[in-house]
Amino acid sequence: MNMDFKDKKSQLEGIEEIFAEAKRVDNWNMDEEMLYSYYFIDKDVDKLEELGNFLEEKGYDFMDIFELGDDETEEPTGEFLLHIDKEEVHTPETLAARNAEFAKLAEERGLMAYDGWEFGEVGVYDEDELDDDIIE
Repeated sequence: MNMDFKDKKSQLEGIEEIFAEAKRVDNWNMDEEMLYSYYFIDKDVDKLEELGNFLEEKGYDFMDIFELGDDETEEPTGEFLLHIDKEEVHTPETLAARNAEFAKLAEERGLMAYDGWEFGEVGVYDEDELDDDIIE
C-alpha cells in the first residue's frame, strides 16, 4: 500500500484498514501501547545517525542503521535505512500526523525519504521464563 506520508488525509483510509485488520485478525487492542517502528532512507550514514540521535533525545529508541540490498540480487545498493522504535498508542489520525511530521523532518534534513512504519504488540517478558531458555 503506497501512502503519501506528507498528506494526512490520503493516509487515513489505509491506516484505518490496517488497524481494523490488526483488531480482527490478530485480536490486538489498539487502545493499548504498541511497538511502532519508523524508517528513514539515505545514502549518507552520518545524516541518518544524526537524525537517530536527535530522535533518541525526543524519546525514541535508536535501533540500527543498515545498508539496503537489491531485492533481486541482494547486492548492496549504497542506500542505508535508519530504524527507530517507540512504544506508544496511536489512532489512525495520530499515526497519520506522525508520518507527516517524519516526512517533513526527512525533507528538512535533506534525506532521500521517510520510508514508513510498522507496528506490533509490545513484548512482555518474565525474566524467569528467559532464564529457563538458557542452555549451559
